[in-house]
Formats: sequence, structure tokens, C-alpha cells
Amino acid sequence: MIKYLALAIGLASTSAFAASTVGNMSEIPTTTSDSKKGFHGQVGLGVASMPEYIGGEDNESVGVPLINVSYNDRFYFKFNKLGAWVFKSDNGFRVGGLITAHRGFDAKDVDVNRPAYDREDSTMAGVNMQFTRGKFSSEAGILKDVSDESEGAKMYIQAGYTFLANAKYSMTAMAKIESLDDEMAGYYYRNYESTVNATLGLVGTYKITDRWTLLGAVTATSLGDEATEGTNTWVTEDSYSQALIGATYSF
Repeated sequence: MIKYLALAIGLASTSAFAASTVGNMSEIPTTTSDSKKGFHGQVGLGVASMPEYIGGEDNESVGVPLINVSYNDRFYFKFNKLGAWVFKSDNGFRVGGLITAHRGFDAKDVDVNRPAYDREDSTMAGVNMQFTRGKFSSEAGILKDVSDESEGAKMYIQAGYTFLANAKYSMTAMAKIESLDDEMAGYYYRNYESTVNATLGLVGTYKITDRWTLLGAVTATSLGDEATEGTNTWVTEDSYSQALIGATYSF
């Protein structure tokens, strides 16, 4: 019964993850879901602190569903990513397709003394590759806006290393580089030059019981100079941080 309830929650939450309040969950390091047959994973709730918009001064706290589920280790929904692996090797290398969202914002949240406009979430689709070996994991992807909002594209590469792990708790460090083309940078930053953002983060887990786990994460992102410079940009802060704390149930 728990599995079917979790599936219903996951499907119902897909649209919520595309909403602007949680569109930045792609920056939060993800916990791994064991390779099992059938439907399995973790579901739960958390609270995230993040900027009202990327490059803005003010932060907001929002409640977010935490969903990291997989079916037959091929189809998955992980926080705000919906994907499928079309190729899997025995040495930990995978290739697949991915759909996610790039967060938008409301014009009223932009704190600059120049005209601002609403920016909708972009639905991004593309291909991704993943490599996992022991405590190390890495992922890279190329995504294109398929919703005709920003009409742009971005690339990313990220890596994580679990440097502390035992039966009760774990700690993972991560790093990510994300490149936005000039159309995406122009739509979201109002500065039509491609830019590269860099993120560092930590994610920790603590096992309360065999089923329940506490999850905490913090990330810090530095925006590229192209996003922060120029007379038309909406960016007032060249860096921002995010934090997440929550609990998940494993099945």
C-alpha cells in the first residue's frame, strides 16, 4: 500500500517540482537510490531556503516534497528530474534522457531600479551521462528549452564524493559547473552573454530507523561575470546559497 501511495504522491508532485519555488532543487546534491527491481526509493517532506530569484538579495523558505524513486533501476524521478536510462554498462557508466525545469521568477521580486518582467520556468529536455564507482559519482548533461520560454540551452557537469559513511550516517561533497547560452542568460539575467556558474555543496544523511532518514544539504553558487555585469542585468548579488532539511521514508 505504501508503494502505491508513494507512486501517487510522486506523480502528483511532478508539476509542483516544475514550479518556480522549487525549480532550483537541481542544485541540491541528491541521495542515491539502490539498484533494485520494481518500484522503490524514498519519499518525504522538507524545508528549503533559497533566493526569491537567482541573483536577488532576499531569500525565502518553502516546503518541498522530497521524492527520489526508481522503477527497475531504469526510470526515475529524483527531486525535480524525470528521466530514463537507455544504456547501462557493468562498470557504472550510463546514458539516458532527462526532463527538468529551470526556475523562473515574478517581476515583483526583482529588486533593481529598472523595468523587470515575469520570467516563466523553462522546461528543459536533453541527454545525460552518469558514472559511479564506489564513493565517487559524476554526471554531465546537455539540455534545451522545449517550452519556448527562454528558447535557450545549458550544459552541466557535476561530481560528488562520499567521504564519510557508516550504517547510521553519511556525508557527501559535490561540485558543479553549469554553462548557460546567451539566450538563457538573456532571458533570466537580462544580460545577453553566455555565462558559467559554479556550485559547491555538502549533503548529509542520518538514519533514524531502517525506513526513516534525515536529510540535510547546503550549497553555495558563484554566478559568472557575464551575469552580474552590465547596465541592464537584473542580478544584484554575484553569489547565493541554498539550504535544505527534511525527512524521507524508504521502501
